[in-house]
Amino acid sequence: MTQKSKKNNHISHLIRIAVAVAALYFAFKGESFRSIAKIFSGLSINIFLAAIVLNIIGQLVFVFRWLVLLRAQHIKLDYLPALKLHFLGLFYNNCLPGAIGGDVLRAWYVTKHTERKIEAALSVIVDRTIGFACTITMIFLAYWLIPAGETEAKLQFSAQFNPVSLAIKLLLGILILVVLLVIVLIIMYKIRKLRPILLKYAFIFAIKWKIWVGRIVTAIKLYCSKPFTLLVAIILSFTCQAIPVFGLYLVGKNLGIEAHIKYYYVFFPLSWVIGAIPISVGGAGVMELGLKGLFGQVAKVTETQGLILALTQRFTWLLTSIPGVIIHLTGKHLPDKKEIEAGIKTPI
Repeated sequence: MTQKSKKNNHISHLIRIAVAVAALYFAFKGESFRSIAKIFSGLSINIFLAAIVLNIIGQLVFVFRWLVLLRAQHIKLDYLPALKLHFLGLFYNNCLPGAIGGDVLRAWYVTKHTERKIEAALSVIVDRTIGFACTITMIFLAYWLIPAGETEAKLQFSAQFNPVSLAIKLLLGILILVVLLVIVLIIMYKIRKLRPILLKYAFIFAIKWKIWVGRIVTAIKLYCSKPFTLLVAIILSFTCQAIPVFGLYLVGKNLGIEAHIKYYYVFFPLSWVIGAIPISVGGAGVMELGLKGLFGQVAKVTETQGLILALTQRFTWLLTSIPGVIIHLTGKHLPDKKEIEAGIKTPI
């Protein structure tokens, strides 16, 4: 890594940390730490442990979903190595400010366990895509299908929010970037000194692109030819996401928070979508501020109670990430000697 790229990474880390600190400041602004501590002191330790256990069960189901997608690609990976890679990614997602996300890390290290590298990495992309689609679907299904009584508040978009206009602007932005790229390539081709460099890398890219696209298209066709596999993955996606939310609902009930379960299955998945935007450290502060406002304004509970639910989710995430720390420090995410001897990975 060059000195310039290291400097850019440090700047990126500092920005994400600054965003997290600022968001946490606004989330806790006007709150009494003594009152928050007093409410938490009334939480049953058994209920809190149950929430952690349910979150862990959700992660175990998550790994099983990933294995289903790997098996469809004829990639043999045992459950324990896959579990280690998942918890390592969980640790990076929830605890570290780095630009490398947990999914990228999981995709990188799973290639160490098999020779079918592109297919293995693609399984992570498909896995995340299915998970994200199910998260969005859960939000809408929970809002429209779970009744919350006559007093429920309605979620309304601002009059200034126009999804069609936003989509058009996004497409125009992409089009402008493509045009600029084409102009740069034409200029490079016109300059004689740069032309050999352009042709060299274009040739290399064309060869690699043909190989990658061919294998990716084959993998996608394989998934599409196995609708039962995709159905199982979708069912497992809803399961692994619904279980942890129910644990948080149990915490809320134990603390006397009178928010209907409907809002748990709308707001927490929505917070995951917000937290996935890489502007903070694991969504810290941004998710708490969002959940505080959503529960306070829509679910008709106090904003303090909304903040407490958000903090409960954060605590369960951090505690669940502890195995990832151990795996990171001990290097257990790499293939062991038995795997290497079995020919799963030839040592370099």
